[in-house]
Parts: sequence; structure tokens; C-alpha cells
Amino acid sequence: MGIPCVPLAGSKLIILSMDVVISALSTVPHWLATILLAMIPVGELRVAIPVAANIWQVRPIHAHGLAVLGNILPFFPLFFGLDALREWAATHMPAFDRFLTHYVDQARSKIAHRYEQYGALALFLFTALPMPFTGLWTATIAAVALKVPFKYAFIGIGFGVVVSGLIVSAVSISADAFF
Repeated sequence: MGIPCVPLAGSKLIILSMDVVISALSTVPHWLATILLAMIPVGELRVAIPVAANIWQVRPIHAHGLAVLGNILPFFPLFFGLDALREWAATHMPAFDRFLTHYVDQARSKIAHRYEQYGALALFLFTALPMPFTGLWTATIAAVALKVPFKYAFIGIGFGVVVSGLIVSAVSISADAFF
């Protein structure tokens, strides 16, 4: 089983890992597998929708809805728990704390300037464009790092997830029709 033509991070290791995850998820009901696949940070909607629609034969409208739901679910524990996780990691797992600090700093730097100019619209645009490392996970971590109020972060990122899902769905349906 291979992954449909979806841009990931470009690493063979990530593609191999996603292949293993997809194979493992094939053993659970496809609706649940779609939600779970969309929750994974690397692929998010960019992998969940094409896999659900093209491999698991989930209707595209259902693939979109399930993937959006699955992609939005990590927002809440990330937004409300990231600072506590960082505090815990600082005292119990310094190596993990260094990784988290690096990732948070990287996420902050990707969006800080645009957020200063455009506010929640910057979070929306960052999340809506289905590019590698521009999804809900990075946007939410950046929102926490920038101390964006919950309401603005959720609205910007939530609408971005929906639009990203629509773009990925359209590309998936088009690619399936042409190939």
C-alpha cells in the first residue's frame, strides 16, 4: 500500500512511517481511522483525506468531515496543555524539553511577524494552505507561544482547517478523476 501523491516533508523515513501507520489503521473502522490519521502532526488533512477517499473508499464528503474533526481535536489539549507539558519536560525530560523549545521557537518565528500585522487572519492563512508544516499543530503551538487569546486562535485555526480540507479534497477528487 502506498501513499497517494501528497506532499509531505520529503523524507523517505516519514513516508515509510506513514505507510506503517496507514497499514495499522486499516484494521479499524475507516471512519475512525480517518479521524485518527488526521490527528497525526506530520500528515494531518494532507494525508487523511486522500487515504480515506482513495484507499479506504470513504465518500469524499465524509472523508473531509471526518478529517476536519480529527484534525481539530488536538487543538484543545495543545492550546491548553502545551505550557504545562513544557514545564513538566523541563524538570523530568530535558532532552524532550529542548526538542519542544526548538519546535515552539520555530513555530513562533514562522508566524510572529504576520500575526503582528494581520492577527487571527494570519493563523487562518497559515493553516488554510495545505503545505508541509503549516497545519493545525504548528499554528496552535505558534498561537500558544504568541499568547493569542483562545477565541481568536480557535476561529482562525478552525476556519483554516476547514478550508485546507476543502483544498485537499478538491485536489484528491481531481487527481483521482485524471489518473
